[in-house]
Amino acid sequence: MGKKSKLNDLACFQVYTLHHAFGRYYQAAFAESGLTYAKYIILKALATQSQMSLSELSQGVGVEPNTISPLAKKMATYGVIERVRDAEDERRIVLRLTEYGIQVLKAADEVVAENFADLGISDNDAKQAIALISRIRSAVEKAKPSRLNLPQAPPNVQDGLPD
Repeated sequence: MGKKSKLNDLACFQVYTLHHAFGRYYQAAFAESGLTYAKYIILKALATQSQMSLSELSQGVGVEPNTISPLAKKMATYGVIERVRDAEDERRIVLRLTEYGIQVLKAADEVVAENFADLGISDNDAKQAIALISRIRSAVEKAKPSRLNLPQAPPNVQDGLPD
């Protein structure tokens, strides 16, 4: 058998642990403000357009609409976004930042930039990492992976692994 792979040598493990590290990082940065990383990403996405439907927002941030919907409702109750009926199609709900939401996003962007500068990662390194991660994500999204075929389970063990 070949050399066994160490966890730290797996790109997927590094991305997984980075995701969790960023979650803890943003949780500490946003502290008791009520802002979370997920809410921050929604605000950033909504700042790119004057308004977005729930499905457009969902697609833009790569999360299912049924995950975004309750979060958007909660954010609307706190006044950072508003949910309104589309003037052209009243069945469609569109989301947009409120003036307060713009102010919250500006304050969050400032603390994120300040904290990121303290990490000691150059702008060039950050840009290179973002470009590489973006290429990998795009390739993974387009890939058609081979399927895992488990070996025959021993007789006293149930086939397959639990969900």
